[in-house]
Amino acid sequence: MTYVGGPLGQHAQRRPNAPALTLEAETLTWAELERRVSRMAQALSFYPSGSRLALAISNPVQFLISYFAIVRAGHVATVFDPDWPEERRQKIEAAIQPVAVLTEPTSSGTGSSPYHPPSEHDPFYIGFTSGSTGLPKGFERSHASWLESFRVSETEFGISSSDHVLIAGSMQHSLHLYGAVHALHTGASVTLFSRFDPKIISGCLQSESISVLYATPTQLHYIYETLKRQEAFVLLRLGLASGAKWRPEDQTRLQQVFPNATLAEFYGASETSFLTASNGVKTSPDQSVGFPVQGVELCIGDPLHPVPVGQSGLIWTRSPMVFSRYVCGDSPDTRWKGKWLTVGDHGFLDKTGALFLTGRESRMIISSGLNIYPEEVEKVLESQDGVAAAAVFGVDDPVRGECLIASIRPKGEALKAEQLAKACRSKLGRGFVPREFHFEENWPLTSGGKTDLAKLKSRYLARQTQRAGK
Repeated sequence: MTYVGGPLGQHAQRRPNAPALTLEAETLTWAELERRVSRMAQALSFYPSGSRLALAISNPVQFLISYFAIVRAGHVATVFDPDWPEERRQKIEAAIQPVAVLTEPTSSGTGSSPYHPPSEHDPFYIGFTSGSTGLPKGFERSHASWLESFRVSETEFGISSSDHVLIAGSMQHSLHLYGAVHALHTGASVTLFSRFDPKIISGCLQSESISVLYATPTQLHYIYETLKRQEAFVLLRLGLASGAKWRPEDQTRLQQVFPNATLAEFYGASETSFLTASNGVKTSPDQSVGFPVQGVELCIGDPLHPVPVGQSGLIWTRSPMVFSRYVCGDSPDTRWKGKWLTVGDHGFLDKTGALFLTGRESRMIISSGLNIYPEEVEKVLESQDGVAAAAVFGVDDPVRGECLIASIRPKGEALKAEQLAKACRSKLGRGFVPREFHFEENWPLTSGGKTDLAKLKSRYLARQTQRAGK
């Protein structure tokens, strides 16, 4: 069947009593998963074909049942984060205008007529990633784009129905959602968790026959630390990482607790899906993000006038896996030239074809796999009484990839970091709270009269160096 989740019924017929989904003490067989998805899809059939139905469900098993049911009924699964602050959710809901917001699976409804499964060119999924305008970017995907991504997963990493896949994070993160949906589409068994707890996940890795692990480099760091303290090792077949650059030294350490595993990483974006991969067979040079996967063309600089090998420039891609469009929010870094797409990352290709990243066109920071635009955090900080100006920048962090630091120019009343952290958390969410706040009376400006971000960051780094030397 040419749509995402189409083969679930076939898996249920072939292995009705085999485990499909496990969440802590709860396990669903393939037959039960198919029954619940089918019943809910029928209940949702009364909505006009192509309707957007929002999912604000924390329980990952209930989320996936609802996700597959919405998709099967020919609608568009729109993934809301239950932890969004209310103001953010209201703005997104007003922009997206879903016909319903589901907080749990439903099997009751007025749908009774047979529904028609979608075609591969229909939209089926809207996810969200941070946008520079303050409204998250809602990116829309077609079935065809993910079906092609599934083919790449099977070709590059060998994931099949014989695997048991552990997903380390929530379904609201596109990496983890993709891993779970692809595994079930393929017929692999999936284990999920209500929250990320490295002790619980490490225990599961030791006690269950897990063959594939999907995680961010930050999550893998904590899993490694836990297994190392326990002096344990796991017979994992494949460890897959994405969401931030995976440092070679972290991979080396992880190999100690996963001695038989292929440790693979892939680079891409919510808008592009896979661009490059390093899969342990075709080993990429240190510091690179791997080689282009099958079906992906990369061009550096400009699609019509590419720069020479080894020279850095804007990264453009052309592939059947790219997204369709933004349905809300926007990014000036995301541009099209014909069928070529860029999301604003810069890099270069070496003579072997490996891709190296050199920076971003925007100020976007990636922290623990979350895309963060500093302008968004600065806007919240500058709305607070006592803040004359705010500047947010990222610094290297061995666990998170980057972490947020805020410089504040105070005015009038005394400020407390706790107040500012609370404002960021309530307006944007926990992941957008700077790790440190520094108050600067002497605010540096560029010759053009703008905040001198480079000088503020160099001041911070100088203070860190001085502190480390004491």
